Amino acid sequence: MLLFLWRWRTPKYAFVLLWLATFTTPSLVTVDAPSTIRMINLLPFLPLPVAEVMHNLGNFSTKNGRLSTNLVYLGMTALVAAHIWGTGTAVFRTWPRHPEVQFVWQAAFTDMGVFLDANSAIETAVSPAVVTAAIAGWTPATLDVPTMALLLQRPDARLSHFDPLDGTLLLPAPNADGTRTLLRPNILELDPYWESQLAAWHAAVTRHPLFTQYAIRNTPYAPQSPITATFGAELRLRGTTTLADGFITHWEVLAAPTAGRRLFLQWLDAAGNVLAEDYRLDTADPQNLWFPHWQPGDLLLQRHPAPPPGAAQLRLGWFDPATCSPGPCQNLPTAAGEPFLLLP
Repeated sequence: MLLFLWRWRTPKYAFVLLWLATFTTPSLVTVDAPSTIRMINLLPFLPLPVAEVMHNLGNFSTKNGRLSTNLVYLGMTALVAAHIWGTGTAVFRTWPRHPEVQFVWQAAFTDMGVFLDANSAIETAVSPAVVTAAIAGWTPATLDVPTMALLLQRPDARLSHFDPLDGTLLLPAPNADGTRTLLRPNILELDPYWESQLAAWHAAVTRHPLFTQYAIRNTPYAPQSPITATFGAELRLRGTTTLADGFITHWEVLAAPTAGRRLFLQWLDAAGNVLAEDYRLDTADPQNLWFPHWQPGDLLLQRHPAPPPGAAQLRLGWFDPATCSPGPCQNLPTAAGEPFLLLP
């Protein structure tokens, strides 16, 4: 580049400098950080400065008697070796430790897969060859399921997935010793309430380099207000638990869902008007990447906000978000064939 800048008056060098500046400047002056995607047109011209220097190396010693061609070659070799060493250090040591790189490349999921493949203690009472565990991830309805399927060596694993950032806690089917196993990446925290509940339940916590393992034995699953209601033979409402700042709905998965399932709660006044709404779990998937991410026997514990003042009834149910455009949304029917359940 110094050679090109030194000879900027020469048309061919000026053209290359102008080309590079044209595709670099917009990325540097905007609010967004410089992006290699926006500067992709630089690639055809980036090798030119290096090629120009390599082409003229043999002439340097004839133009400058004090400059040895061998010295130039040795210097260039040292620079290339230093660059290779720096690149190798960055690729194999610096970058893998960066949290953003670990997030993009799902490094925690990779370690979870290795752990599940090697750990033979996490097995169900039904079959000792089936692994059961719940994975706290970022996109459980889309990419997390196929990612783990790709990373695991054993195809018989029965894994469940949930989003811990939405007030959800998923407890998978117990293992042969009654332990429910929960895994989450270290850079992804659980909901603070559920973190405190796991501590109250005396969950054994093992912190690995990239993920945290919870072994849950003593869990008070019984809700404060027991309720029994099924939806589409897939989900069973087991009851609710009142909190100081809201309440919890307790759900049991009866069968793996065949499509996206979104939970809705609507608080009604005495006249039946909607005062407030709360929607949780699956959202619409415009890219059609949805995968079933619950297994039979899973327990879904979902936090909700407190009812608004004047609420007289609670209307709740499940619907398929993919059917809402153009609509109407298709609800999972109750055992009585109703599209929702009304609670006082």
